[in-house]
Amino acid sequence: MKKSAPARATAEPCRVVAVGDTIISEQGLVAIIGRDPRYQVCGAAHTFEEANKLVRRHRPDVLLIEPFLENRDAIRWIKDLATEFPRIRILVVSRQSERTYAERALCAGASGYWMKNSSVDELMHAIETVLAGEIYASKTITCLAMRKLAGDRNLPHALDVLSNREMAVLSLIAAQHGQGEIAKQLGISRKTIESHCEHIKAKLGYANAEALKHGARELLGTTAGSPQQSLMAL
Repeated sequence: MKKSAPARATAEPCRVVAVGDTIISEQGLVAIIGRDPRYQVCGAAHTFEEANKLVRRHRPDVLLIEPFLENRDAIRWIKDLATEFPRIRILVVSRQSERTYAERALCAGASGYWMKNSSVDELMHAIETVLAGEIYASKTITCLAMRKLAGDRNLPHALDVLSNREMAVLSLIAAQHGQGEIAKQLGISRKTIESHCEHIKAKLGYANAEALKHGARELLGTTAGSPQQSLMAL
């Protein structure tokens, strides 16, 4: 389904805010986008607070965002941004698994999900696609969506049973955070985190807390909830 593209004069460059998970990633996005005269980078950030300030200040045509910042609930952040700024096209730029997060991000209000191991040409294509009012997804995600639509019973469903908040908790467990720290990071009570952990164990079939920790790392990797631990560029 198409979403309404932002109205703008054709002679004016599209205004972009770029948010990376590190300063290196931020500067890389700025360098790539800044080379194209069709776009004007009006702000860049690599922290949650600065990103929110820039979006509110500049109201860009497109927001290139790595939402997995500072151990926050990435999908909730996308949903909040899409709700507050419905005219801004949100393109997720991430190294987090598209198989795990792309569908959730799109359902939350993003217009596309671009993996950082893809090419620069594909990034520019993704930006053009979302600015045209279309949804951008890789061939992998498009194929999975078609298989799901066709009722393919052989698709893996393990993480699909988790809610977005449970996914956020699982990613922080994978990043080796304790329940108290997770509660603080997500702004909810430890009792609520304990409840989420019990639900996750029941849904994924883990017998105890140790099995949950091991399973989380196996499914998502040890840096799933801590992108700032990595200094990888684009």
